[in-house]
Amino acid sequence: MAEYRLTANDGVIRTSDGAVIPNDPNNADWQEYQRWLAAGGVPDPYKAPIGTSQYDWGPKLVEVVGRY
Repeated sequence: MAEYRLTANDGVIRTSDGAVIPNDPNNADWQEYQRWLAAGGVPDPYKAPIGTSQYDWGPKLVEVVGRY
């Protein structure tokens, strides 16, 4: 697990405490993230929450028919 995880927008999440850091050059946490990237850091990719897509029928199918 990396120190940061990408979000759906252009901010990041600091994994140590779950803080959402906006893409704001005046934000001290964003500046620290930029230094971390410059030093070779690679953030974890964005992961969409399960079941949030209008096309994600898996959980609903299980509910309706009891299986996939």
